[in-house]
Amino acid sequence: MKKTILGTFSALAVLAVMMVSCGGASTPKTSLKNSVDSVSYAYGVTMADQGLAQFLEQAGVIYSTTGIEYDYQMRIASADSTQKAALQAEMASKIDSVNKLNGPRLNEFIKGMKEAINLNSESPYAHGLSIGVQFSQQLLPQFNSMLYGEDSDQKANNDQLLAGLISTLKNQELAINKMESSSLVQAEMEKAQQAQMERQEEELKEQYQEEIASGDAYMSENAAREGVVTLPSGLQYEILTEGKGAIPTDTDRVKVHYHGTLVDGTVFDSSVERGEPATFGVTQVIPGWTEALQLMPVGSKWRLYVPYDLAYGSADRGSIKPFSNLIFDVELIGIE
Repeated sequence: MKKTILGTFSALAVLAVMMVSCGGASTPKTSLKNSVDSVSYAYGVTMADQGLAQFLEQAGVIYSTTGIEYDYQMRIASADSTQKAALQAEMASKIDSVNKLNGPRLNEFIKGMKEAINLNSESPYAHGLSIGVQFSQQLLPQFNSMLYGEDSDQKANNDQLLAGLISTLKNQELAINKMESSSLVQAEMEKAQQAQMERQEEELKEQYQEEIASGDAYMSENAAREGVVTLPSGLQYEILTEGKGAIPTDTDRVKVHYHGTLVDGTVFDSSVERGEPATFGVTQVIPGWTEALQLMPVGSKWRLYVPYDLAYGSADRGSIKPFSNLIFDVELIGIE
């Protein structure tokens, strides 16, 4: 029940927090003249008692006294009569100190809530307030997080955001037109996402540095074996069966049999074991395969040694861990 009520008033509480301004806020005089007055008053008590105070504490609007009460109640329960009186007085003093700190904060909150709750929900002002809350509590934090990262102190310029928004709503001349604005935001988002992916990959590389070093050593040793060809991309292959057919292009679909293992011999996928060839587009597979398929004549069977950057990179695919080099026996049966 408490969770339901908290969910009901959360939006209103956030709305009220956005309305804060300087000055105090008085408590309306209690006057229970009829049943409507009574149930309204009771509903206010219930909202505050069943989650609002907790919400305000979590939102940082007020300081909590719960920890103080819990700590002292535990100590009072095990104390003798003399100690209990002293502990109760000490607890009351600390709670009073917190209440004094909360006083001005609650006054500002109440002032904002009184204004918000009396608004005509259909008025332009109410809609502006509602949209402003969404910008402040959801859209702007998301935008800042995506563009600059959660740990960055850099934030969007609210004044310039409003300048662009209001100029557009008023059909005024824009410093950056609508199409350019959309492209600019999209480009910056993509740049930020790429930077984030690169940061995450560097962090993973640090975590998997031993596995990467082991994989690099394997590829280096393998390149020295007779019959192994190393391409400029780092892809290695050896020809098991020489084919005489056509060579696929990047627009073709091919039918293949394959058997994939890790460098330690662990099998992670095999059409051979399933007994059914696979069919797919040349560009619909990992880069190492795409490169090899455009060199293989139909009828060939090659063993591919695929470095991690031409396989699944830093992705964790269960049995294929990040930065895993892979080995595939690939038989090109035909071009579909």
